[in-house]
Amino acid sequence: MGLQVAPASSSQGRPSPPPLRLSNGALTLGLVPDLGGRIVELRTAGGENLLDANPRFWKEPFPPADLHTPFEAWNGHTYWVGPQSAWWTQQDVDADRRRRKATWPPDPFHETARYEVRESSRSRARLESPPSPITGLRRQLEAELVGDRRVRIRVTGTNVRTTPVAWSFYSNARARPDGWAYVRLAPDGIKRIDGPRDASAVYLHRVVRGFFVSPPGEKPASAGTSRTADAFLNPAEPRIAYFRDHQLLLKRTESFPEARLHPEETRVELYRSSGDGAEGELLELEMHGPYETLAPGQTMSFEETWEVRDYPGPADPEAHLDFLTVTVARDVKEADPARPSPRPRR
Repeated sequence: MGLQVAPASSSQGRPSPPPLRLSNGALTLGLVPDLGGRIVELRTAGGENLLDANPRFWKEPFPPADLHTPFEAWNGHTYWVGPQSAWWTQQDVDADRRRRKATWPPDPFHETARYEVRESSRSRARLESPPSPITGLRRQLEAELVGDRRVRIRVTGTNVRTTPVAWSFYSNARARPDGWAYVRLAPDGIKRIDGPRDASAVYLHRVVRGFFVSPPGEKPASAGTSRTADAFLNPAEPRIAYFRDHQLLLKRTESFPEARLHPEETRVELYRSSGDGAEGELLELEMHGPYETLAPGQTMSFEETWEVRDYPGPADPEAHLDFLTVTVARDVKEADPARPSPRPRR
């Protein structure tokens, strides 16, 4: 596998930079280049951060990008690779994890990588990572405000090894866990839900009007055991709707044939934890891209858009779905004026 990378040196001794922020007055997106190029802020003017990220991690000293750096709940939004079962199988720097096919932790050379800022303006940023000896990828992250409240994000990975690697991109946004997540399901929409062996400790979901609904507020199970659920979903369209208070976040990507997915993955995945663990309450809004084999020098990309809209109604699934149905119908109508608009259902 060949690629060796020295541990990143500490950047102590120079001023702590604030997050790199893109802003157009209506929407702000914040990134921390020295923490794996992580996206840590998404907020409208005067609004709260919709991402679950602690500002104490946004400044020096940043942990080194090193094999032995322990994972912490840095949260925000990042891109892992998939499938998770292969995380440590395409590397030769940790033979024990390769032998065990370890599924945790994620690549420490990426989680805290020092990304270089290659381009930056008020509305656009382009960052580049060092190569990872775990994945064999060098990454480029591009973020651009493309509307008042819309951002386009694109990650590109290049195989820097002299041998092939095979991965998908795994988009993981940790959103504020007191929000509601919705995915409109295809007919065979719930592929599987991974959770504790004890069924009483599985985080409960609902299916309402054809939507998978992940509600907030589930309490830990008896004896303080955290309730968890990892839902692998086949969506009617690759979109996640997230409501928090009076805002709606739409996280979307382009469709592609299901045959291009790795068999262990689905287009959309939602992970919930009720807390009472090291990471506390969690809500992860996840998407998976095509699984690709890259020859030396080849690239793969994954692109998504996030849009924040005002929501005037209550925190209730029926009200959420009424609003979402009208909102999506309006989008479809604008794209295809000849298409009739569906009516909200009760």
